[in-house]
Amino acid sequence: MQNSVRVPHPIKRNVSFVNMKRVLLLCLISFMGYSQTKKETAAAPQAPATPVTKTPVREAKYEVLYGSKPLSKADQKELNEFVASCDASFGSRAEAVAFFAERAWEYVATARLDTATQRFNLISALDPNSVDAFWGLGVISYQRGDNDLAIRLLNKGLEIDSTQSMMRVDYAIVKLDCYQKGMECGTLDEVETELKHALAQDPKNANAWMKRCQVAYYKENYELAWTYFHEARMADILQLDLNFGSLLAAKMPDPKGIFK
Repeated sequence: MQNSVRVPHPIKRNVSFVNMKRVLLLCLISFMGYSQTKKETAAAPQAPATPVTKTPVREAKYEVLYGSKPLSKADQKELNEFVASCDASFGSRAEAVAFFAERAWEYVATARLDTATQRFNLISALDPNSVDAFWGLGVISYQRGDNDLAIRLLNKGLEIDSTQSMMRVDYAIVKLDCYQKGMECGTLDEVETELKHALAQDPKNANAWMKRCQVAYYKENYELAWTYFHEARMADILQLDLNFGSLLAAKMPDPKGIFK
């Protein structure tokens, strides 16, 4: 999400045989996706002269939780083989989940949402209660414009682990977006409640302070909005939304006189 995409850790390189097996497994998954795309491209007819208005059907593996529908026999067989390969290559399912989650978040950060969705779906197959799967798929759903689905997924993630303050901020961001778009899936009071909860868990979360500043602005409490803006500045100046600061300054000058 804006100002909130998790920064992936650098890929750790290890020449051990076990890690080589894991890398080969990851390459195999990538190749399977590439081969399917290549096959579809080769089989596709030449594009017609007139535009095609029909929306292409997204493959199940690129749908959140496979579209919540039963998989085809071929897809289920492929998924079973993946899980079996992970069980053979990793010391535990948790280790496999951590390995693939790190890479799935890298795909989110580079806006490769289909590939990221596929990876998080695989993680969910390894662990149906994986927080990373619900969190990642929630972020992807938000970025695709499906706020209702994003809220359901992020809420599920918080039910599994309520201590994830960064995920709670993402949840608040989606609800704030609902409010800004006039949708019924979020109110300012709901956003404020989630942000207060997140800041109680992590008082130095600059993004949460910045979003709380926006809530106060929309409630026309500009003095309080400036208070939150400066809390964000002190927590991490790089998280400041200076454009929003300009909007706030147009309503009320900065009481500290720092931003003009």
